[in-house]
Amino acid sequence: MSPAMISQTRRLRRTPFSDGVEAQGVSAYTVYNRMLLPTVFENVQADYHHLKKHVQVWDVACERQVELRGP
Repeated sequence: MSPAMISQTRRLRRTPFSDGVEAQGVSAYTVYNRMLLPTVFENVQADYHHLKKHVQVWDVACERQVELRGP
């Protein structure tokens, strides 16, 4: 089974870091809060080993701040 492609639409937004992420060779995205979130660069195993050996900076622009009030 081949992976499904994500079509760019006006309902999906890119983050301010999308150009930099694409320059680093992202190969898969997921959708989170209507934004494209990079998930894979080389492959899952290689990305895991890179995470264990080096520092990584993650694009978390899709996360939102929430304020809770109440008793």
